[in-house]
Amino acid sequence: MKHVVMSLFLALAVVGCGSTKDDDSEGPDGKPSEQSAELCGSSKACPSGQFCFNGLCALGCQTNANCAADQYCDAEDTGTLASYCKNKKVATCTSNSQCQSNQQCIEGLCSLTPPPNPPSCNPNTSDFKDGCDTYSVCLDPDDQGSKQPYCASFPPCPEDGVCPTGLGGAVCNDGILANKGRFCMQGLCRDGSNCPSAWSCVKPFTGSVLGFCSPGDFGFPCTENAQCKSGQCFSAPGVMGACM
Repeated sequence: MKHVVMSLFLALAVVGCGSTKDDDSEGPDGKPSEQSAELCGSSKACPSGQFCFNGLCALGCQTNANCAADQYCDAEDTGTLASYCKNKKVATCTSNSQCQSNQQCIEGLCSLTPPPNPPSCNPNTSDFKDGCDTYSVCLDPDDQGSKQPYCASFPPCPEDGVCPTGLGGAVCNDGILANKGRFCMQGLCRDGSNCPSAWSCVKPFTGSVLGFCSPGDFGFPCTENAQCKSGQCFSAPGVMGACM
């Protein structure tokens, strides 16, 4: 995950100067119900007039009346040429079993499972032209080189624009990151309300719009001693450092 954090840091430096199910209903096999939306992915396209968001097909729309009762018509998203129905709420997860069959649970949010041989992408980019579509970011799964970076997609923003914190925090990309649509950006924050309880929203430098959610453990981001469990933050004034 380190590489995606570094690419986010570079993108934030520029800034500073996407549907999942919304309930926990289960089918007869104990898996989440898949009747609300058709599944999709790199090997399975959506029907004509629909768009694939994080592994689920979304209907085109003009108003909320065109969508299901638990969905809304997202007319603010500039990532597509048309507006699409998206879930009003974003579900969280603690295991893969709580996601759809074509998704996996990553830090509390369901993400489309990558194909066996995912297309190449670049996790180290400052403008997020990373080779992924507008609703995914290039993620390095282990930083050790044993697994290939892939385009990881996350849920579209909910109707109120407030993404669930999940296990590591999240904030809606409302035009903050160029070249990307409206989806919940995992691990990022505008303030502490976007992070889990007792975590801090650490801005990489003074004046940053976005920051990183940090639990305050050793090696995690900080700008002041109070953000670290040890009470010691190694950083230069006005610049993000790390907890000691």
